[in-house]
Amino acid sequence: MMLLSDIRDYIAGLDMAEQCYMGKLDAKKDNSIGCYHLRRSGSSHIPLGGRSNATYDILPVSILIHGSRYAVETERMAHKLYQVLRDLENETVNNQTIKFCRMLVPEPQDVGTDDNGIYEMVIETEFYTEKEEE
Repeated sequence: MMLLSDIRDYIAGLDMAEQCYMGKLDAKKDNSIGCYHLRRSGSSHIPLGGRSNATYDILPVSILIHGSRYAVETERMAHKLYQVLRDLENETVNNQTIKFCRMLVPEPQDVGTDDNGIYEMVIETEFYTEKEEE
């Protein structure tokens, strides 16, 4: 089973940010990327015939790009990450395979600045992962 920490490890390995974290981080550095569980409504992924017939799992993730005081730098960083995730295929992370990402937004979403004037953008995606044998 792919965990949010595995996604954080994958993104950290891209060397796009000074810091990569998951969950809440009180002292964010500029040019950091945060991974969060994406809260969506809906049913779980269970194919006809039951869970034993599943060949993949889905991990919905919200990715926060905490950029800099310059909007254009933050936007470039977010678009670079978006393109990497959009084009991702069959990537192994911590001995698990990410088959692909389904992008839930057409491009990184501008969410303004934080209390310190740092521009932020969000990418929402679903990681489709190879189901582990049980």
